[in-house]
Amino acid sequence: MTERVAFVLRVRPDKIDEYVAAHANVWPEMLEALRNAGIRNYSIFRDGNQVFGYFETDDAAASGEYMAAQEV
Repeated sequence: MTERVAFVLRVRPDKIDEYVAAHANVWPEMLEALRNAGIRNYSIFRDGNQVFGYFETDDAAASGEYMAAQEV
């Protein structure tokens, strides 16, 4: 069964340009780790310094554990 995961966060105004740049060019190793974790349909939406993220996975807990163990 697919689990849908969403989150909202606020980025410090002095860090928003850095946040946008980091997410414009995601490292291939990060993309591979997300795929290996079973994370798919990952989207991030931004309104000023507020961010809404969404992704799908079959097991959010297992995906989180996998990602926590990755160096990237």
